[in-house]
Amino acid sequence: MAFLGTEKLKELIKTKKVIEPQPDPSRVVCGAYELSLGNEVFSTDSKDRKKQFLTQPKEQVTINPGQFALLLTEEVVNIPNNKIAFISIKAGIKLRGLVNVSGFHVDPGFKGNLVFSVYNAGSSPISLLKGEPCFLIWFSDLELSKDEETSYDKESHDHKGQSTIPGKYIDSLMAGELASPNVLSKRIDDNRTELEKRIGLIEKEQTAKDYLVKTAVGLGIIILMKFGLDWLSYDNGLKKGLELKQKEIRLDSIIDQRIVEGKNLMIEKKKLIIEIDSLEKAKSKLNQPITTSKNENK
Repeated sequence: MAFLGTEKLKELIKTKKVIEPQPDPSRVVCGAYELSLGNEVFSTDSKDRKKQFLTQPKEQVTINPGQFALLLTEEVVNIPNNKIAFISIKAGIKLRGLVNVSGFHVDPGFKGNLVFSVYNAGSSPISLLKGEPCFLIWFSDLELSKDEETSYDKESHDHKGQSTIPGKYIDSLMAGELASPNVLSKRIDDNRTELEKRIGLIEKEQTAKDYLVKTAVGLGIIILMKFGLDWLSYDNGLKKGLELKQKEIRLDSIIDQRIVEGKNLMIEKKKLIIEIDSLEKAKSKLNQPITTSKNENK
């Protein structure tokens, strides 16, 4: 089995019409024909989960990191029964991170548009343009035994006459959750952000609880101090009250004694009160510290 060179491929394109509808001889490079992006694209991050139709020349489509896409070729390929074709993505696009995951050959006898299933394994979006050369196809002779025939007419070959992106492939890509590294990385980042938020809330709640505990302890100490001071004031007041009551009892005893002796109650009581008051004032003066003036010191 040998691959066709550039000139033989040009001849095959011209005589067998393996590329339709209007092949461009300048697209034959190093034994391969450059196929271009057609008018249908589907990406797994499509908002409406539907195919995108490119209607304008050079219209752009973008495949985001971690996303799969289905790309329809603009050209129809017609593989002779004695040939087998091999396909790939152009190196300039592959080096940006776009990987072909749809397979690498086209069966003998196939005719139709090719659908490339690709995956953006890079870290940046990859943009392609309608009509832009994106894919490569090589042709190789198929060595057949005598009377051997190949045909693409069997029922198992459901790609026969393919001209659009089959809906079942879109459904398969959209079924379930996309478990690409980028999606998993985003989920991890989202979980980390959520955990950080929860930790922040817990720390705030703990700070609030600590503040409440400290406030309660402080209030408790203040209440105990207030209770102690009130108790001391009450105790001192009680003692003074008892002293005054005792003085009153003694005074009443003296008055009663004088009454017994036949003296006038009111007059004696007034005299005693005046006498007690004088004695209290004298006592206060005696308890005051003695101060001397500047002149006396000199």
